[in-house]
Amino acid sequence: MSLSYKVVLNEIVETLETSNFVDLENFINKIINSQKIVLFGAGRVGLMMKTFAMRLNHLGLDSYFLGEINLPATGPGDLLIIGSGSGNTKTVVTIAEVAQSKGLDVISVTSNIKSVIASLSTTLIHINCQTKETNLNQRNSIQPMTTLFEQSLLIFLDALVLELMKKLNEDNESMSRRHNVIE
Repeated sequence: MSLSYKVVLNEIVETLETSNFVDLENFINKIINSQKIVLFGAGRVGLMMKTFAMRLNHLGLDSYFLGEINLPATGPGDLLIIGSGSGNTKTVVTIAEVAQSKGLDVISVTSNIKSVIASLSTTLIHINCQTKETNLNQRNSIQPMTTLFEQSLLIFLDALVLELMKKLNEDNESMSRRHNVIE
């Protein structure tokens, strides 16, 4: 038996190489210049967004995952970063609409540039892969459901941390000082 890890890695590379990062500089600037950063995604995408929230805190940025009990009041000057493959998940759309109505800037990473989330976002990163709404004839991954989006999202967000490190003059040592020491 052989694992298909090379196929998985190739799918991620192809996805990211064909994705649209035109708005990346604006995306980075909004993260750096926001007072508070709230992150959200549903299901496995939410787990990827939680990992990014943690790294933003390690960078010294004030970030939270929506749903955690320590989320403070937010409003104008704050940022909501949404991760959503389809961009049409009802709970995610509702959260984006509420955040927008409260004055938060909404930016997103999605696979669907024609989605509701994309239309609500002032800044958008497009990850070029299938969504849960893709039919079987449109699939470009051997992996189930939205796995390729989730993997590509995590790699994109981790690469984004490297860019933020440069902009914020951070390194492993400075970030490590902000890491939880009691785990």
